[in-house]
Amino acid sequence: MKLIRTALLVLVLLVAAWFGVRYVWEILPIYIYSEPQAEATNASQIPVLMYHKISPDLKSGGLGMRVTPARFNLQMQYLAKNGYHTVPLTELTDFIKGNKTLPSKSIIITFDDGYLDNYKYAFPILKKYGFTAAVFVVTDYIGKTNEFDAAKKLQMVNQLLGWNEIDQMSDYGITIGAHTLKHVSLTDITLPEARYEIENCKLVLEEHLKTPIEAFAYPYGHYNSQLKEIVRKSGYTIAVTTDQGLVTPESDPYAIKRVRITGNYDLRKFINEL
Repeated sequence: MKLIRTALLVLVLLVAAWFGVRYVWEILPIYIYSEPQAEATNASQIPVLMYHKISPDLKSGGLGMRVTPARFNLQMQYLAKNGYHTVPLTELTDFIKGNKTLPSKSIIITFDDGYLDNYKYAFPILKKYGFTAAVFVVTDYIGKTNEFDAAKKLQMVNQLLGWNEIDQMSDYGITIGAHTLKHVSLTDITLPEARYEIENCKLVLEEHLKTPIEAFAYPYGHYNSQLKEIVRKSGYTIAVTTDQGLVTPESDPYAIKRVRITGNYDLRKFINEL
């Protein structure tokens, strides 16, 4: 064991000399933990991972909502090497109803807001490992920037996905979900206004993609029982929140909990969240 650790240390030092310290900082967790074996995920508990931005650019925002591509690649590499496989988000509906069993180590990957970096950085990594995901887009801002957050100084200005990128991701098998028209907090507006946001976002996506849009994400994670009912009556089969937790057969399909992944998580922290 001591010999193995020494060899790993030498390898890390050589990589540091060749690629630089910053690169090594990103890959270090995988050497420290030597790809630890994950415990088999109980098929009755499914993690739904929540990401926002996947970008190396410090100007795009802090690590609370940004994961570097190098770290995201390590996370996906770990999942692939340890037998995890992604399933479409919409399959959770049948899982919760008891109409479908999901294999051991099933996992779901989601991205909120529809940042362009999801296409530029995350999409190639997902394809490399044969993974799929769900991306929730704000339809009034497709091809624009995230002014819904930037104007309120909640986030740095970031470019969002355009229709061309959305089409390519959808064609590959990425689930495109609705995140309202304008990314407003639905609990801060009237119910008729909320219904308009929820229904028309779905219509815009369905008109363009020519496929049913079944998944919804509540902006800022703000929801209540009345909003859940509007989402259900609007034709969605599943809605995700920002509440922390795993999905079980007892979960509410219109209040799905997720596991938030930040850029501060090393590999061990990521594994512990699964």
